[in-house]
Amino acid sequence: MRSKEFARTESRSPLGRGHSMLENEEIGKIAAAHSKTITQTILRWHIQLGAIPIPKASSLKHQTENLEIFDFELSEEEMNVISAFSSEDGRIWGQDPKTYEEL
Repeated sequence: MRSKEFARTESRSPLGRGHSMLENEEIGKIAAAHSKTITQTILRWHIQLGAIPIPKASSLKHQTENLEIFDFELSEEEMNVISAFSSEDGRIWGQDPKTYEEL
């Protein structure tokens, strides 16, 4: 029998495709408290939720930065602050797979 921990959710576009999360002041404060970027903080949030984030990285610098998320941990309060910005179905506006076509 497999444990509940076996299955993981994959988070494609975990940074929201240019969504305002990257400019969110509250997440910025959390990031600054850990000496991390907002991007790193959001990726760490995904990891701590048990998800597998798959971010796009347009440069070696961003690829390296995306991997530097395992040397800190968000508190339960910080996790709750970030989670409060999520939509009920986890999608940002206009990303419903029934109506959205990527070319």
